[in-house]
Amino acid sequence: MKSFLDQSAGYLNHIVGLLLKREILEAIKKNKINITPEQWAILNRLNEHQGLTQNELAKISFKDTANITRMIDKLEDKGFVERRANPSDRRIWKIYITDQGRKGRDLIEPLAKEVLRKATKNIDSKEVELYNDIAKRIIANLER
Repeated sequence: MKSFLDQSAGYLNHIVGLLLKREILEAIKKNKINITPEQWAILNRLNEHQGLTQNELAKISFKDTANITRMIDKLEDKGFVERRANPSDRRIWKIYITDQGRKGRDLIEPLAKEVLRKATKNIDSKEVELYNDIAKRIIANLER
């Protein structure tokens, strides 16, 4: 008999997330790329939306601001992002992806696509679309 936990969408999504993260981490290490999956996610968001504040970046990446600050510090040390003062409020910094950061991001994208291909092997594309649609609706239901 399966337990409630084994039937829980939250638990199953958590396990899927952990397994996907493990696979992409192994692919990144195998290819000797000096970016973590979390840093790659931040670089993706900055590639989509240049000049975000740390608070905006935290919100769209579902991270707390302290975690984002540490990640930005590490990415800045690597030359992947830069902070620029906001001209209208010098207390606020805007974050920009650099050319080097974009190159690092671009190195990982095909690896991530391969991990997703592996994860969805033997699953019909309509089922993958349905899974993604349901996940997006759950996220929308729980977002604050």
